[in-house]
Amino acid sequence: MKKEVDKDAKVKAMVLKGMEQDRMKLLARQPFIGAVLMHLELVPVTDARRCPTAMTDGRAVYMGCNFYARLDLEERLFVLAHETWHCVLLHFVRLQSREPHRFNIATDLEIHFILSKEKMKEPFVLPHDPAWAGLSAEEIYEKLKSRKRKPPCDPGRCSNGIPQNDDGGSFDRHVYKDGCTDAAAKEGNSGDKGGGADADKTGPGGSDDDRITAEIDENTIERLRRIVIQSAQVAERRQGHLPAHIVGIVEKLRKPELKWQELLKQFVTSCYGGSRRWLPPARRYVGMGLYLQSRRNERLEAVLAIDTSGSTTGDQPQFFAELANLLKSFGGYDLTVIQCDCTIQHVEKFSDDRPLPQDYQWESFGHGGTSFVPPFEYVKEHKLRPQVFIYLTDGFGNAPETPPQFPVLWVLTKDGRTPADWGRRIYLKHGAGDGD
Repeated sequence: MKKEVDKDAKVKAMVLKGMEQDRMKLLARQPFIGAVLMHLELVPVTDARRCPTAMTDGRAVYMGCNFYARLDLEERLFVLAHETWHCVLLHFVRLQSREPHRFNIATDLEIHFILSKEKMKEPFVLPHDPAWAGLSAEEIYEKLKSRKRKPPCDPGRCSNGIPQNDDGGSFDRHVYKDGCTDAAAKEGNSGDKGGGADADKTGPGGSDDDRITAEIDENTIERLRRIVIQSAQVAERRQGHLPAHIVGIVEKLRKPELKWQELLKQFVTSCYGGSRRWLPPARRYVGMGLYLQSRRNERLEAVLAIDTSGSTTGDQPQFFAELANLLKSFGGYDLTVIQCDCTIQHVEKFSDDRPLPQDYQWESFGHGGTSFVPPFEYVKEHKLRPQVFIYLTDGFGNAPETPPQFPVLWVLTKDGRTPADWGRRIYLKHGAGDGD
């Protein structure tokens, strides 16, 4: 056993040294993607079941040792660049409700088209339509859904022995925000803690091979955004300019172009975190010898503050329609709507028993100056405990200096400004939005 451990350690040390040397070569050839990679940990993995090829979780690039040994220099540089681009493009949080395995293929193809501009040697080119060049992973995903499934490839005929699957294959895996890998989801192991090659064995103190399915959190995502923007600045200083496709990607990270409706849904869902809870056995059935779990639905407690200074009037109908549909999807909810200019003008309550109408007939109260402080004071005075606080405004006003103890989302008009250095924000901009 000790000999096996020593052998693994030697193999990992050798592969790690090679990866570090390759990273420096990539940095010299491609300053931008190399600079991003410099911020990621390099982790060799000897357990081929855990990492048969390569993958990333936004903090590290994991490399299967046997896979790495089969690649030549140009292929190794491609794989490192490929994994780093998963981080740059934040594929971890773009999965949404899509099927993970197919979406991973779509993300691989999105990267394929980017790296093809760099003339890099790709170990295994996925089947694709050249007309997809320039499409996002989400758009490619829809193209893949409409294609007929192809028969599996004979692994012996695939480049470098990399196996293909029945969707055309992908040579890497990566972790999504819920902590599962695309391979785990495909095999039915997503969320299953017991057994399976991709069962989640992460945690502090685990071995390198056991860290692979670490959950993606908001801190990792924000850190990556900062790293990408910083790396672009460094590369631009070194080169004098950046390729146009990289400039466009970095600008999207500075001002993400997800639709504001999707950003609103993501924010509320992440704050709510919730679902149904299973509680101890229902007492009424115990006397009958039946031990049935009682069930309770969590309720979403939300506060919506609206700036009535007049700047949000044009955006209100679409915003209320979207919010009404979103609240309906949660089942039980309590919503407090606060109208405020410089003081609170009107307060209204809605719930699943008295739902916020999709075509809410808005009657505006007030139109004076603007202060964002009163709604936060109202929450405190009335001892409300919102899981989410949304403020619809143009951002021109005074906000509390100290952030509250609950999550806040500033929903800003298209020409709005950031009202505070805390909270998150999205922009209502011609049906699209910015978020950070």
